[in-house]
Amino acid sequence: MAAQEPPRPPPAGAEPAEPEPGGPYEAVVPHWFYRRVPEARERWVPFSAQDSQRLEEAHGAGKDQDGVVVPTSGGRYDVHLRARQRVAVYWEEEAAEVRRCTWFYKGDKDNKFIPYSESFSEELEEAYMIAVTLGEWKKKLESPNREVIILHNPKLMVHYHPVASSDDWVSTPTEQGRPRTVKRGVDNIAVEIPSGEPLQIDHLVFVVHGIGPACDIRFRSIVQCVNDFRNVSLSMLQAHFRKAQEQQQVGRVEFLPVNWHSSLHSTGVDVDLERITLPSINRLRHFINDTILDVFFYNSSTYCQTIVDTVASEMNRLHRLFLQRNPHFRGGVSIAGHSLGSLILFDLLTNQKADPEEDERCAQGSRTTSSTGDIEEVKEILKKLELSEYCDVFEKEKMDRQALVRSFPALLALVAL
Repeated sequence: MAAQEPPRPPPAGAEPAEPEPGGPYEAVVPHWFYRRVPEARERWVPFSAQDSQRLEEAHGAGKDQDGVVVPTSGGRYDVHLRARQRVAVYWEEEAAEVRRCTWFYKGDKDNKFIPYSESFSEELEEAYMIAVTLGEWKKKLESPNREVIILHNPKLMVHYHPVASSDDWVSTPTEQGRPRTVKRGVDNIAVEIPSGEPLQIDHLVFVVHGIGPACDIRFRSIVQCVNDFRNVSLSMLQAHFRKAQEQQQVGRVEFLPVNWHSSLHSTGVDVDLERITLPSINRLRHFINDTILDVFFYNSSTYCQTIVDTVASEMNRLHRLFLQRNPHFRGGVSIAGHSLGSLILFDLLTNQKADPEEDERCAQGSRTTSSTGDIEEVKEILKKLELSEYCDVFEKEKMDRQALVRSFPALLALVAL
């Protein structure tokens, strides 16, 4: 076996070969998030893949974004692109901040990743591009709140808190304490991104809550509970009707909450209750004022009418707004009530005043059906008595079962035997 030839030294005067850069640069793929603050804890929730793509297309259109509004979450929320706000359409809710996210850092209290601001994310992306292109790492950046981010390599990027120093001469932040992880792109963080909701809506359901502003033992609002209805409905569609859904043969069911509690308690009744509420066991008394007393309010002639009018007007308002935003909707509408809400809907439906022409048509149809049914019943009675030859006579005289009872009670007694 021949010995390998040792490598030849470079010729005299030749420059040594430079190391190649770290690799080709690929732009980060942004994803849109909105900010939610449940129980004083900041949380950033991703939009669905469908909504995020729609927002990114509107953002990249290059037009004036002052009047650009993008419907999201099945049309229940609008995103005002210029203001970066997510606003509820059908109910009152505090506007949420919206952010186009590319860079994230891990929070202090939990393992959730928090996005950097859009402006600082652009600075991080520019530094990352230079580092990848030139192969020069160990990049150090300072955030607007004087925190330090160090880009060691593509897989190791850390975030340090600013140093609390009593020396007024110290103005440069340094690394201290436990670093937080920094990630680039939504693909590198553990977050579940839903695919989105079908655009086609086959059915609309109005959900009326019961007593109190809370709707379950976790003290969630009617909006949160109805969200669970919607999520369960979507999961059932995907589990049992996936093929029909992919072929767009079936759509989804939209659930909208009907809130009457806030309208009732905004009439000044809470002020009156406050004056007569004893200071002892304060929390229990206020809980009862918000929940149990709704039953007594509904038994009152004054507040009962207020509650019923509120539910009716709110459903009409939601229905009109829904048709404005979904002009091609041709599905059915149903109503669902929980606890006191079911009683409100029952009273509302039983006291509806229908169109006189429709009442007349229904009455004529009822009379025709009743008449036909009575004649058939009389024929059955005569057949049992072996008097079928008299069927034509009874039908000509339009004699129904009631007339037969009055005229021939003995015959019916024989039939009963």
